[in-house]
Amino acid sequence: MAWFQVVLRGEHFLIHKDGKDAWMGFIKNFYVEAEAADAAEQIAVRRMSTDPDFRMAVKNPADKPPELNIEEVTQVEADPSLKDSDFLYYPDESPPA
Repeated sequence: MAWFQVVLRGEHFLIHKDGKDAWMGFIKNFYVEAEAADAAEQIAVRRMSTDPDFRMAVKNPADKPPELNIEEVTQVEADPSLKDSDFLYYPDESPPA
């Protein structure tokens, strides 16, 4: 098994934060152990989508789905001290119409 850094970028997420809803994007790094890069991508997406705090914050209506992109997958040296980053949110410049 190898270690991978997977960078996910989300766009058009309606996030409830600090008592209000806002259209946001985000970047998040995951460090995963997997057989191959494609498996690492799947693990990172699964971990993101099952994060309970994230799931509670996302408020997209059914007719305005968010987008998720895999920005980068890089094999890295095995290091159990590597930790996933927090969600780094930023205002969405082009929220869905």
